[in-house]
Amino acid sequence: YYSYLYAKCFAATIWQKVFNDEPLSLSAGSILRTKFLQYGGSRDPSEMLNDFLGNGIMRNTNGGSVPNVCSLRKELN
Repeated sequence: YYSYLYAKCFAATIWQKVFNDEPLSLSAGSILRTKFLQYGGSRDPSEMLNDFLGNGIMRNTNGGSVPNVCSLRKELN
């Protein structure tokens, strides 16, 4: 269940930061493909998220990663 919530946090952040203003933007889709999707499972997900969205998408605590929940909270309100 928690991995589902993490994925929702990341998806909400990607949507709000990249696609919210222009969902069908070719340049935004190309950035998503080249910085995130093209690696599949060959690269660490936290590295890809930080490369794609910059720092602040998650923080590391006690050996684990915690996503930024601001975008998900905004989406749910």
